[in-house]
Amino acid sequence: MLSKPTTDHVIHGVVRSLEEIVLPTITDEPARVAVQMVQQILRSAAVRAAHEIAWMHEEIESIRTAAAAFAEEPAVAEALGALDELDPTLLELADVQARYDRAGEVLSRTVEAAYAANDGAAIGRTRQLLEQRSAHEMAIVGQLDLVGRG
Repeated sequence: MLSKPTTDHVIHGVVRSLEEIVLPTITDEPARVAVQMVQQILRSAAVRAAHEIAWMHEEIESIRTAAAAFAEEPAVAEALGALDELDPTLLELADVQARYDRAGEVLSRTVEAAYAANDGAAIGRTRQLLEQRSAHEMAIVGQLDLVGRG
């Protein structure tokens, strides 16, 4: 079984090796900066590996729930129909990403419908969904380290 160590653990191990074994041997500053940039990218990849599919599934379901209030609106209904064309049981990243993209369209149309209806509660729910999406993106990107700048 391939569950131990997890992908994020393997990536973190590579980052540690770069930090503890490779960086101390590099004296050329541009090369050090390049290794540090690779470390930063690997840390972001580790977060994605550990959480990305779960986060997308959670967001898709939250978006569907918020959209239910506007399911009779033609634009929302059309976007929900497009989302429902894709199989929610497929777990390959490309399949989940395709559903996530379609859910993004559902969210966009739900936001428009909420504002058109001047529905404060629905506007608040959609704002929370956008904030959740932003929080996940920030967790993936992580703190921007200005590599080589100090």
